[in-house]
Order: sequence, then structure tokens, then C-alpha cells
Amino acid sequence: MSTRELSADRSRRHRAAQAPVWPPTLPALDVDERELLADWLRGSADSRPWTALLDAAGAARIELADRLADRALAAGLFTLKEKFERGRWLRAGVAWVGLEALQAALGLPTRGQRDGERQALADQLATLMADALVGEAAQDLAESRMAVKPAQARAALLQALITWVAAGRQGLRRDFALHLDHTKAVGEGEWAWLERHFDLPALGIGPFAPTLTLAGAASLVWPGARRLDLAALPFVTLPAEALAPLLAVETAPTRWWLIENRASFEKQAARLAPGTLLVWVAGRPTRAWAAAVGRLLALAPAPAAISADADPAGIEIALAAARPWVDRDLPWQPEAMEPARLSHPRAQALGTHDRATLARLAQAGLPPMLVALRDAMLARGLKAEQEGWL
Repeated sequence: MSTRELSADRSRRHRAAQAPVWPPTLPALDVDERELLADWLRGSADSRPWTALLDAAGAARIELADRLADRALAAGLFTLKEKFERGRWLRAGVAWVGLEALQAALGLPTRGQRDGERQALADQLATLMADALVGEAAQDLAESRMAVKPAQARAALLQALITWVAAGRQGLRRDFALHLDHTKAVGEGEWAWLERHFDLPALGIGPFAPTLTLAGAASLVWPGARRLDLAALPFVTLPAEALAPLLAVETAPTRWWLIENRASFEKQAARLAPGTLLVWVAGRPTRAWAAAVGRLLALAPAPAAISADADPAGIEIALAAARPWVDRDLPWQPEAMEPARLSHPRAQALGTHDRATLARLAQAGLPPMLVALRDAMLARGLKAEQEGWL
């Protein structure tokens, strides 16, 4: 094998091909050699320890690794660093000559392509973080240090969720997968990730119909004298569409109370004062949820109190939940969303998405309590969940 020395001393030397070609071209390789070379060239490192290349080859391909190393050195694909031990020269590491050209020749993604994908992903997540619906999940994804490919898949889920909700879609999970235009079904891991960030049934995605959860002492009456006494149970979850034909709400409330946090909802349902009907706000209100609440309001109009997290998303959720009252010129006000909530021991620092949401809210018409909360979050850089106090 004809090589030349780039540097040498008694214990180390650095060798290269005698007459390298630029850009480097692949020599004629058999199938096994080509597969091992592709394994070696994955990644972005311009140099690799010889031990790392042996690990990539595995015990079954040690002889193949030795043969390929000699051919690659002679062809000028890499330069070879060696060390002198026990009376002989041993391979210590390689430095690739034209890494990206070699990767492209083998059909592998190049470092430049990977850098471009990472930048495109960062740009996409920055756009998603500015969206009221998915911004918080996008922020968590951006901070997760997840590999590019799975992060791209999750960003695509968030983008599909935006268009799904904007179109007012309702359906099963397989309908959402079709909306995503996936060639494969959304995996269980992806569904679990979505469930950690969103109430999917509330967004019209799930194995069951959209629902509304209520608690109180009223009775709901349908055609045919069918009725449901809410007081018989701690709380009741009903299909949203079942409220469309509702005829009456007997023992109508003097006020409605909407609570975002599920644990807080159940706690308050167990101690509910007479005259109050309690509604769980399952994340950001959907059209189905708003239509069901609107039907109840048409039959039992009363002011509303709305309690959500003391965070930027909580303010937006409160505004969206209040829409049925605003549309009917009925009064509403926030409850338990004072700036003092930010003093809770489990308060957290605002993130990038939180600050983008606050920037949007700077132009929104807010009740005085929410103005004070917004300004306090900006001043203190904190947010808090209502489960800690309600």
C-alpha cells in the first residue's frame, strides 16, 4: 500500500494516500465494504478514534474493518493516525478527507443538510411558539434537545392540530391521522406526548364524542319529559351534542363558575354552594364545548366566574371560555386569578412562549383583574397553576 507520512516521531505518525484525489471518490467496494463504510460515515465528526470504528463494525466484522481501512487509506478517503506500541504500529484514529462529499456519494445525509434541517426545525418551532393553541407544547419541544427527526414529527403534529382546530374538525384519532396526511398511523408515543400537553377530546380528537362536565343542583330536561338531576351525582359528563335538543334547565343557577384545572373542579364540585352551576373548562374551549355551553345559557342565563391558571395561557383560556357570555351580553369576571397567586411556592419562571403570549395580550381588552395579573407576570417573570390554591 503506497502512502506518505504527514508527520511522525518515535511513538506516533500520521499517514495519507500517496496521490489523493479531490474531491475524494469511492473505490470499487463490495456490498459488505460499502455497508460498513456507510456505518462509519454516519454523523458529523470529521475525525473518529479507531476504537469507535471497530465498535461500529462489531465483532463479526473485525477482519472486514481491517481490509476496508487499508482500502480507504489508499484511496485517500481518510488520513490515518497511528501509535507505536509493543514493537508495531497500531491504528489510533482517522480524519476523513471531504466528509460531506463521501456522505453524499453513499446517499447519506450530510452535515450541511443536518444543520439546515436543525435550523428549519428551530424556525418552525419559533413560529409555533407564537401560536396560542400549541405554543406551550412547542416551547417544551424546543427545550427538549430531542433528535431532529422525532422533533420534526412532533412539530408536524402541532401544525396539524392548529389547522384541525381552526377548521372546527371533530372526529376520532384515525381521522386526525388522516388530517395529518401521515402514510403511517400516529404512534402510541406520539399520542401520549399529545395527551400530556392537550385535552384531546376537548379539541375534537378522541375515541369518544366531545363532552361537557357539569356539577350543581339543577335538572336538565329534554323532549319526552326525559330529565337528568345533576345533584344526584358529584359531577356529570355529557356528550356535547346531547345538549342541542335540551328544552329547559330547572332550578336555574344564579351564577355559573367555570374552572380550568380538573383537580380544582372536582374539589369545588364537592363543596358547591347552592345556586352555582360548575363547568369544567377542559383546556382551550372548542366549538363543540362553546355550542353546548351556549345552549345551557340560552335556557339559564346568569353571570359567570371563570378560574384558570395564573399564567399567560390561563388568561387566554379565560377569554375563550367567556365567549358564550360575551356573545349574549351576559356579565362575567375572573375569579381566583389575582396577582397574589404568583407568590405561590410552586410558581415557575416564564418561558419564551409565555412572553410571546403576554405580548399578544398587551393589545387585548381585559377585565381589571386580568390586566393586573398580566402586568404582574411581566414584572415578576413568574406564572402559577391554580391547583395550588383553588
